[in-house]
Amino acid sequence: MNLKNFYNKNYIRTTFIFLFIFQLFFLLFTMEVKADGLKKAKDTVELLLSEAKIHATETIHLDPIIRTKQIKSLIEKYINIDFMARATTGPFWKKATNLQKQSYKSALLNQIINTIEVHLNKLSNLTYKTIKTEPRGTKLIYIRGIIEDLDKVQPSVNLLWKVALNKESNYQILDLEIENISLISSHKAETTSLLRRNKGNFDILIEKLNKTK
Repeated sequence: MNLKNFYNKNYIRTTFIFLFIFQLFFLLFTMEVKADGLKKAKDTVELLLSEAKIHATETIHLDPIIRTKQIKSLIEKYINIDFMARATTGPFWKKATNLQKQSYKSALLNQIINTIEVHLNKLSNLTYKTIKTEPRGTKLIYIRGIIEDLDKVQPSVNLLWKVALNKESNYQILDLEIENISLISSHKAETTSLLRRNKGNFDILIEKLNKTK
């Protein structure tokens, strides 16, 4: 074997080993990043429920206005209102003015607050357990869990949280399915139907949402 052939064979072998090690390192790094993302997404859901439970017990005797203000900041921290506003209005979102978009997001947030406050006091007797966490595509993470009544009065409820990173690289909730019923899908059906009947008039939609406070 001449020197040139020896060099070529060793060069190819070294290159192959280097590429194999690089691919293995990249795979392990990707798996680690993905596992870290799954944990953070799971923690986001559990922190929301934990903080909501604390809020329910510690603010029960507060003035309703103060209580609402506190739960509002909690919702804005964990729920992606921007995404929900776009998702629940579909193609009509692009036709809305900036003022209408802000007004709709505010009305949507108030609706979520009202819904949560109705059931807030029930949280003290409920427990939540994560069942499964799985990536869906490159950005979305599904977190399946179950809510159970400590007193066994209410039946267990299966939940599916849809979580993703926001623009600030924080995990936020995009949607929640309760016993296979999506909050986004059900709200979108009602919202887009109203907008379609009124030729995309957001002012009518916002007025209706504000009346349901």
